[in-house]
Amino acid sequence: MAFEGKVTLSFEDPQHMFTMLSYARRRLMLEVIHEPKTINELSKRLHRNRSTVTKDVGLLERAGLLVSQRQADPGHGIQKVVRSVAPKIEMVATLG
Repeated sequence: MAFEGKVTLSFEDPQHMFTMLSYARRRLMLEVIHEPKTINELSKRLHRNRSTVTKDVGLLERAGLLVSQRQADPGHGIQKVVRSVAPKIEMVATLG
């Protein structure tokens, strides 16, 4: 599911938000916020191990921030394409 506007994600526990949004994951999200990229492209652009990028994509998908789909890569099998759920994502954590 993708939205054209802004998506707001609320966290009951601020620590959970900060844990989920590590520097590496924020950089990953910024890479796909306006243009989808494959896992391999993300791995190269972010200078990170492919398996670690895949793990972070899965975590961010479960949080509702990213979506991915498998598509044919002619001559190379299947690739996973990752995109943001919206062009702007707002995250809110509540104290108290």
